[in-house]
Amino acid sequence: MGKDKAVRVEIVVSGVVQGVGFRPFIYKRALAHGLGGWVRNTGEGVKIQVQGRPSAVAAFVSDLKRKKPPQSRIDRLSLKNIRPGVSGPFEIKGSAGGGASAIIPADLAVCPDCVREMSDAADRRYLYPFTNCTNCGPRFTIVKKLPYDRPHTTMAGFPMCPDCRREYSDPLDRRFHAQPNACPVCGPQVYALIGGRVLKGGPALQRAADILAGGGIAAIKSLGGYHLACAADNAGAVSRLRAAKDRPSKPFAVMFSSLSSSRRRCRISTEDARLLSSPQAPIVMLSKKKSGDFALCAPGLSSVGVMLPYTPLHFVLFRLLEKTGFSGPLLMTSGNLKDEPICMNEKQASGKLTGMADIIVSHDRPIHNRCDDSVVFTCGGAARFVRRARGYVPQAVPLAQDGPAVLGCGAQLKNTFCLARGKEAFPSQHIGDLDDSENAAFYLQTLGNMKRLLDVKPAVVAYDLHPDYAASRIALSLPGRKISVQHHFAHIASVMAEHGLDGPVLGAALDGTGYGPDATVWGCEFLRVDGANWERLGTLRQVPLPGGDAAVLEIWRMGLSWARACYGNGWRAHAGKFFNNLPAQALDVAEKLCAHGVNSPMCGSMGRLFDAAAFFAGLGSKVSYEAQAAMELEALYSPARFGYAFEIARQGGLLVADPSPVIKSVMKDSASPKVVSGRFHKAVADMTVEMLSRLSRQTGIRRAALSGGVFQNRVLLQLVADGLKKAGLKGYFNSAVPANDGGISLGQCWAARKALQKG
Repeated sequence: MGKDKAVRVEIVVSGVVQGVGFRPFIYKRALAHGLGGWVRNTGEGVKIQVQGRPSAVAAFVSDLKRKKPPQSRIDRLSLKNIRPGVSGPFEIKGSAGGGASAIIPADLAVCPDCVREMSDAADRRYLYPFTNCTNCGPRFTIVKKLPYDRPHTTMAGFPMCPDCRREYSDPLDRRFHAQPNACPVCGPQVYALIGGRVLKGGPALQRAADILAGGGIAAIKSLGGYHLACAADNAGAVSRLRAAKDRPSKPFAVMFSSLSSSRRRCRISTEDARLLSSPQAPIVMLSKKKSGDFALCAPGLSSVGVMLPYTPLHFVLFRLLEKTGFSGPLLMTSGNLKDEPICMNEKQASGKLTGMADIIVSHDRPIHNRCDDSVVFTCGGAARFVRRARGYVPQAVPLAQDGPAVLGCGAQLKNTFCLARGKEAFPSQHIGDLDDSENAAFYLQTLGNMKRLLDVKPAVVAYDLHPDYAASRIALSLPGRKISVQHHFAHIASVMAEHGLDGPVLGAALDGTGYGPDATVWGCEFLRVDGANWERLGTLRQVPLPGGDAAVLEIWRMGLSWARACYGNGWRAHAGKFFNNLPAQALDVAEKLCAHGVNSPMCGSMGRLFDAAAFFAGLGSKVSYEAQAAMELEALYSPARFGYAFEIARQGGLLVADPSPVIKSVMKDSASPKVVSGRFHKAVADMTVEMLSRLSRQTGIRRAALSGGVFQNRVLLQLVADGLKKAGLKGYFNSAVPANDGGISLGQCWAARKALQKG
């Protein structure tokens, strides 16, 4: 009889357990096992008390771990036996306040069940562009504070109608406590602004569809901000949009109506398909089936960013477009002026996008947290971030060790910040380049929102060494202990943070630019890292960077610098032909800058070496966006039997890779850009592996962490990964955050904690 005596257990579950159908799941499992008790949301997660036979309670706990809702994530689960009491039927209680250790899920793409309802003419949500349930819809972009309840979201201003209230209150309904639950009677409404007129509801979307099909441009309010959209294959529309955004060649993403339609023009792996159709629904970089396809949206590239409709509004829009006969993809890009934050409300859109768009499609559900689309690519069967935002933020990166609350303020370009709390790190959504004052304001606003949402007050602030970074200036203005973290150490630290490494490891940080402690431009650094301790063991030969930041877009400048490095003052006799189309005065000025060291910091950057190689391969003397030359060189890649050879030698205690022989060989092969691409990529990969192999023999360390924006290059990433495996080294790469500067803030948090441990 003793075995059947009732027991009562209190369970606290933290992680992604609010807004994902967790309480209805608990309710159903408790009923299935004949248990009494209750469940409620709290600031620390979900709290449960169950009472019943010990075997039933044990089965319930097992179900909790094994059968949790697909979009939930359990980070911690604690159980405590308490005294049994009078127990009635299991119930769902109202939310309770408290701390904020619970985690809000990211925004989720519209689910198949909601799409089916929207497609059913007999359903009350037929073509309703704000349909959602506990398995999909807005989350992070609408939440203001925890617990995640409707009054704490931007849906607070939409009282539910009786039908929606019944769904919301029924534990067996898939909309039970779906906080954005709504329908055409009580929910948000769409409207459009065109020529001083306002159109509402269906006519607004129909007019937008007609404009898009006819070659016009539409601004469309989505989950985290506005998109600018037009027909991706319409030369006039794309050219007009490029001119309006001042983006002459930077690639735009496209949205196909379905996975099957995207397969007709893109090569899609199993992992690509999973990502495209996932609840996160990121933009996925896909290889074009025909090299010249998408010449308007992704000129000069072998890949294009593709996404599928992820909101009900997108589905309705494509349904209306089909009726017009439109079958092609839509170009979809952030609705903003060049380098500014994405517009998030009608006032911003009307002020900034009216001159670009023929129609502005808005709705009356406010956005609280601005959030761009995420961008990923697959390599080695795994997803790698280019930009981490919608669908993933505010998901935490688990950390191996607990520690104090730390803010990592990030870098200047592709900025994110990161808040570390306990054994979790929370990278922000993509902020952008902090050269723009509006992005700096966006940064501070988002930082305030995230601090409140996570209930964290960091006592330590980590920042980059660069004295001119806006993120560093912001860091120094904030309260708390300040810890500076060198840029390339932070890159390697980001890999160590997400893989739970402590040290020692070898690191290879390959990127465009990063401030070195010697006041030179670093960008190809080989480090030994052991916790807070790091040491520079190897690098790339440095040459002057004539004109400083001007060389990022005027890539001929690095070509000239490397020509001088290869041939000295007689460089014109050997390499002058490559500069024939450039103004003589500009060449003379750049040469004098190099010779006298004026506005020409010494630079050992792999990103700038890619620029020089692309210039000598005939890919142009200027680019319109950072890394354009490297991306176009990657697009030409075909495997090479052999690569060019770096000279590697020890100089003053450092192992230095000299690319002079590589540059000379590129000049020799310049008539065949594809040959240059294959041999150059292999050369860089072989050099990276060789440097790490030599340093491994020197130090006895067999683990290598690799990061930096150059590893956004899929070809190079795969070549290096394969090379490390052959060399018997264990390679670790970024997968939870971008390898570019978007991952710097995570590394800063990790490095600052290690510094505090060291004391």
